[in-house]
Amino acid sequence: MSLAVVRGGFAELGERWSDLCRTADAMPFSTPQFGEAWWSVFGEVGDAELELLGLENGTGELVGLAPLKRCGSHWSFAGDHEVSDYLGPVAKRGQESTLVAAVLEQLEALGARSAEFRGIEPGSEWVETFGAAAGRGWKVEIAEEAVCPTIRFNGGWDEYLTSLRSRDRREVRRKLRPLRQLRGAVEFEAVEAPLDVAARMPEFMAMMAESRGDKAVFLTDEMRVFFERLSLSLAEAGWLRLYVMSVSGEAAAMVLCFVARNQLLLYNSGYAPKFRDLSVGLASKVLCIRDAVERGMSSVNFLRGDEPYKYQLGGKDAVVKLLRLTREGS
Repeated sequence: MSLAVVRGGFAELGERWSDLCRTADAMPFSTPQFGEAWWSVFGEVGDAELELLGLENGTGELVGLAPLKRCGSHWSFAGDHEVSDYLGPVAKRGQESTLVAAVLEQLEALGARSAEFRGIEPGSEWVETFGAAAGRGWKVEIAEEAVCPTIRFNGGWDEYLTSLRSRDRREVRRKLRPLRQLRGAVEFEAVEAPLDVAARMPEFMAMMAESRGDKAVFLTDEMRVFFERLSLSLAEAGWLRLYVMSVSGEAAAMVLCFVARNQLLLYNSGYAPKFRDLSVGLASKVLCIRDAVERGMSSVNFLRGDEPYKYQLGGKDAVVKLLRLTREGS
């Protein structure tokens, strides 16, 4: 069946794009919900232009889409690696090369001289397929950009604890001991209903800012708007879960997570400083892991960053790639 290149905005392509993300088992960072939240707050600045380039089959079904950003003769994936742990296109299996060819044709037709494609997911086919640009007069460079430590489960909670190094296992148990002593005073819930998530976001962002100085700096007014829009739209689409840990009825820690491919992705977190002595920051993440195990999920992805706690909790590095294309002769 022949494929046609289609272009448009979020309004024109959003619904079919969402369907594609579901059938292609995409990450939430590749969804129109994430893209539109980002573009509406951060995208329309300077001379940046958005280019949503899709492929549709003869029945009008979208089988591939690449969200691109153009700044003069330089191109990139639409998004920002500061908030998007992964970036890049989404395509049904077998359509990756066709989509990449369409992207390269678009870049060449519009006189692109360079492209920087960040956030390529570990194990994806995009590095190899974009490597075809070398045969079209592009210089291709591949680099390691970041790590996303990930825990993969091979059993239940006891098996997870056994998989940890002995000193880390002791530390996890030590962190949970004060909470066990509080018994019924500690509650841990998963909030998923969109309106409930929206209602908790101001408190969540306050915890983020209070728990670490760099997060307070990170949470600009624009970033707060982005988090509000993103959390609501992803919750409405069923991609988001907000965990709330409470002590004696008062929220002590929160972890904002995404759910995709039977994985739990820990996106951001915060805690109330008054509960610091209970180690609620780390304990809440341990409880997220336990909940993921009990739900039968395959893994927990801590996303970007090499913070020590991720390895203490059993994370193993998965490498995010960066791809640079330079037009020969430029």
